[in-house]
Amino acid sequence: MTQETYGLIAENPIRLNSEKAAMGFLESLVTKHDGYHILFHRLMEYDFNLLDGEKKAIEASSSIYQICTNNQSIITVFINTNSSECLWAPPAPFEFENEIISICDKEMTEACEGEYSMVNVEKKYVNTIRKNWTADDYDKIDPDSQEFLLYRSWGVNYKIENFPHDLLSAFVEEHTICLSDLTTEELEQLNKVKDEMLATDYEM
Repeated sequence: MTQETYGLIAENPIRLNSEKAAMGFLESLVTKHDGYHILFHRLMEYDFNLLDGEKKAIEASSSIYQICTNNQSIITVFINTNSSECLWAPPAPFEFENEIISICDKEMTEACEGEYSMVNVEKKYVNTIRKNWTADDYDKIDPDSQEFLLYRSWGVNYKIENFPHDLLSAFVEEHTICLSDLTTEELEQLNKVKDEMLATDYEM
């Protein structure tokens, strides 16, 4: 593996053994230099053997994802989800948010929240910027906005036509809280939760 190009070119894809591992991998990424969460979608799957005139082979297929960073830059990553190994190393522009990655083993249902596998990653791949953040730093979807609370990296394993705008709209609708809509009591409770989140980050 060449770390500089890992996941960034078709010839050196991220190596994982399932789509669920890929989702857990991507949901754990933050931007390397500022620690922000990301949005992503799966653009397509392609067998790069076909470019060389070889026969189609599932082990040579890569899923192509687009990642939107906090400054609206789009970065393309390649993930082989049919690898015999899982190599838990982030592409160069990213790091992992925590030392532990959760992989959902079963589909989420109303009756059961699912079962998870926990993967430990090397500390050298874990972002440290977030440890120095204050609670207000968690209120950002982008550096200039304090209105919404973005609490995680998030995306889908299918193509979004108007990426990232439609996905961002879906995230805001489904996964964020408009602070101006909260009562004083609700805001106090939210701040308590954020303080607990920060305390957990420090402990890890």
